[in-house]
Amino acid sequence: MDDEVVKEVDVFLTKELKDHLWLMQYPVRPVDSSYDNETFLSTQIKPLQRKVNIDVAIDTNASSYLTSKGEFLASSVDGSIPKGPRTYPSGKLDRIELKSAQGIPKSDRYAIGAIKNGSVHLTPLSAIVQMRPSLSFLDKADAASKEREKLLDIDKDNSQDEEEAKTVTVKFARQETSEQKSRRIKSYDYLKKKESEESWSHFRYHKTQDEMSGKIRHRLLATKHEAVVAYASPSEYLSSLIPKPTEDIVDNPDMPSNVLSMAQLQSMSLNDRVKAIVTNAKVIRWSQLIALLDKDIDQSLAMKAIQQVAVLVQGCWVVKSEVLHPKDTFSAHNHSPAEVICRARDFMLWKFTQSPSLIRRDIAHIVKIPSEELKEMLEQIAKPKPKQGWIFNFEFDQDFVHKNKEVVQRQNMVWEHKYQQLKKHFELTKDCKPAESARERRRRHSSHSKSRSDVNDTDGEQPVPMEVKEECVVIDSPIHNPVSSPGQAITNNLNGDTDGLVAELSLLLREKLLTDCVFTMADMRRIYQTKLAQCPAGHILATGVSESLLEKTVLNSGAIKIHYMNPPGSTSTFYVLIDAGNDLDPVRTIMAQLFQKSNRIKSNTLREELEQQKVQLNEDKIKSLLKDYCTFRAGFWFLKGSMET
Repeated sequence: MDDEVVKEVDVFLTKELKDHLWLMQYPVRPVDSSYDNETFLSTQIKPLQRKVNIDVAIDTNASSYLTSKGEFLASSVDGSIPKGPRTYPSGKLDRIELKSAQGIPKSDRYAIGAIKNGSVHLTPLSAIVQMRPSLSFLDKADAASKEREKLLDIDKDNSQDEEEAKTVTVKFARQETSEQKSRRIKSYDYLKKKESEESWSHFRYHKTQDEMSGKIRHRLLATKHEAVVAYASPSEYLSSLIPKPTEDIVDNPDMPSNVLSMAQLQSMSLNDRVKAIVTNAKVIRWSQLIALLDKDIDQSLAMKAIQQVAVLVQGCWVVKSEVLHPKDTFSAHNHSPAEVICRARDFMLWKFTQSPSLIRRDIAHIVKIPSEELKEMLEQIAKPKPKQGWIFNFEFDQDFVHKNKEVVQRQNMVWEHKYQQLKKHFELTKDCKPAESARERRRRHSSHSKSRSDVNDTDGEQPVPMEVKEECVVIDSPIHNPVSSPGQAITNNLNGDTDGLVAELSLLLREKLLTDCVFTMADMRRIYQTKLAQCPAGHILATGVSESLLEKTVLNSGAIKIHYMNPPGSTSTFYVLIDAGNDLDPVRTIMAQLFQKSNRIKSNTLREELEQQKVQLNEDKIKSLLKDYCTFRAGFWFLKGSMET
């Protein structure tokens, strides 16, 4: 039975103000406290961006107004001596800014209704905005404070004179696809740019009881009464508003390009499914992959599929470089060819097969690709940690390696073949470094011999010569019983692979030495303990090392020992890099000799010593070298870490 019609009301639709009618909401303003009694100082609008700014006066004579606080805030914004016009000429915080935010995106579905003589007149809305108080004056105060601090630091910056040369990267614009253009238009940066391009239009605010407001309200009423032509019956009209569900319609929501739904995965073949998962994840464990596939899937088929699109690193699967960067394509940042990117990425992955961590600087020195390209590669499969470099995203999957020895052996053969290709292309030596010229080799050996003599003069004992294996292979040592602490002497390895232990320790300390330049014994113990925690059970480092072995190894890795007296009467020992294998080694040696004589130096002292030794070096390189080794304090350079000892 239909409901009884109680009353019929005529409804009129007027569009006279539909392009100019905005609804302004005040969500943080009490209902019984409108702005009708407030004073509006200025009103600014950006019609295209739907932005509104209104300055409302604050009654500074009110009993609730704290004068001292208002003067302090105004002074923080303008400063004692403002550069331009004052934001608050009265010297007090005498206004508050109301700033708009988007209310409802699709406002054309809403209308304002006016009732007159029993008829309803509807006008569609053009925009709905929400007005809230803005505390932008605090941002201005913060910016002014930072500007004053910057001016105070100018003298200090001039005294240090440590301006560094900045690397300029040339980027090439590439043709934008329709999908990329769509994402760019929706991005925050693009919207902010469009907002800044539109200038503010100034308007006058009319209150509710003003004459102008009354005239505008009168235009909300329809002046012409024309009947609406019916295009459907009442039942058909209701059906168009609320359609009846006749069948299950799958409405796939818009998703990012790197997200796959389970429904999409189920519609793919096994090979395509595995490729899609690995490509989007970049690195994944075998157990995670199986969890995303069907429970009744044949795991042997999945194993074959993943080996076509991924390689094994640390017991986990990483998508192949040629899958991410197909042939004849170019990188997004610098338009680098796919062959160059794939080769660099393969070398990075190979390094991760040798160690769960690496130093980005060492990789960049070999592959020679732009830093942003290399950083993007690392971020996909690793995460940075202070003083440890880049750590692989997952721990070594010992369970998978133990259960799938044939697959692991096959992947080792793949990596061996790939390494031979990389070694040939990058001209790597046996210790995985770029081959150096004969001139560089003579210079390095000359400075290394000099550093050995410095060690003898300062330490009083001859470093023990060691024979180090120079092979870039994974050290597969038998399982030993681990010692209780790294400082314990090597008792489990007296008849074992001592050369292998020394080689592994040398690689570890040399890698860290090239990065940090200055060590203490505590630093070396921490580096060893961190590395030991990352190694699987039975690793050769688990046999333990003594402090004497750490010291001898770091001295044979290109460092010199310096006895540092700071404060007077106390002595600390530092190990300083002087043999990095480049043209700056003579300068490193001279600087180390100066620190052997004094616990602090001046840059002028280093320059004078270089001139006496007839070593030519420009000012920028001297500054860079001092920053690598020292900290600046009160006009002097101190070795890093020495101020805390």
